[in-house]
Amino acid sequence: MHSKKAAYSQKRIAVIACSNGLGHIRRLILILSFLIKNEFKHEIHFFCSEKKLNLIKNWDEAHILINSDVNIHDFEYPMDQNDIDERLVDKNWFDIELPNLDNYDVVWTDNISQVLEVRDDAIMSGSFFWHEVLENYKDKKIFEDFASNQRSLIKKTNPYMIANEYFATSEVKALKNFIPVGLYKFTSEIFTKDSNNILFSCGLGGEEEDWARESILNILGNNVRPPGKLFVEPKILPEAYPDWMLPADFSMEMFNSCLAVCIRPGLGTVSDALISQNKIFCYTKPNSFEMNNNIRVLEDIGLGEGCLDPLDAYMSAINYLSSDAQIRKQLLNCIHLRTDGVFATARFIMNRITN
Repeated sequence: MHSKKAAYSQKRIAVIACSNGLGHIRRLILILSFLIKNEFKHEIHFFCSEKKLNLIKNWDEAHILINSDVNIHDFEYPMDQNDIDERLVDKNWFDIELPNLDNYDVVWTDNISQVLEVRDDAIMSGSFFWHEVLENYKDKKIFEDFASNQRSLIKKTNPYMIANEYFATSEVKALKNFIPVGLYKFTSEIFTKDSNNILFSCGLGGEEEDWARESILNILGNNVRPPGKLFVEPKILPEAYPDWMLPADFSMEMFNSCLAVCIRPGLGTVSDALISQNKIFCYTKPNSFEMNNNIRVLEDIGLGEGCLDPLDAYMSAINYLSSDAQIRKQLLNCIHLRTDGVFATARFIMNRITN
């Protein structure tokens, strides 16, 4: 996409994004735009899916990155993604075509442990490893060897792993070079809570999409109205819907207009929800390691709860909105969460480059 270079370059840094969903690329763009705003003077090469970048090109932080001196290269992992809604287990996790990383002073990747095969000094970020997720698909024995190989690689290279201190898995936290950071704030704006809307989302993973769509039809069929508006992920929104239902745009304005969210709890959406002080009502399929880990954490810190299914999550959210005391408790606890993920990650990366 770009072939621009900075006027001068002391160091060269390669940043490599996993292209499963949007969470990985959003997190890296958020941190890179922070570096750009802080007059980062080194040469950055960003390897990411052009298709995914195009989906968020109008996001302010993505706009900053695209119009900067960052060199952007098309890269996808997992490879051969033909359907955005295909199951995780059906994607190609074994093949990877990494760029030549020999001439970079620092290599940083979000969740792609195979990078360590060619750069044993690579910095990693992300709160879980893909092999932890994939080996939980018991019907796919092929992932056992993959998990074993990746664990051996990680043990051998002992990488720095920057991860959220609340939601990092036990395997990540056990790393000698685990770097805990706070939640990632996707906006610096300050909002006040003056509405009581609900978000209903199933995420880009595709694992729970049919389940969520069926629940929306059930909600409509029984006219189960929320106290305010119900924001629904566009891909599961029916062609005709009432005026109390709206397509979700996942802006921080939308999150801040809500008091509760009903979601498949990927870390990106969880971060947005907690920073905007929403109670999180979660649903997921039983074999989803990452989602179940996040649900356990949310329950442990008292800021969310696991539900039987998407409809149960919605009914629980409506019940929650009837309790002023529970809402006040949620707002108070969310205010005191650590939210320095962007700053702390950026500082660590800058320190590694200059040292």
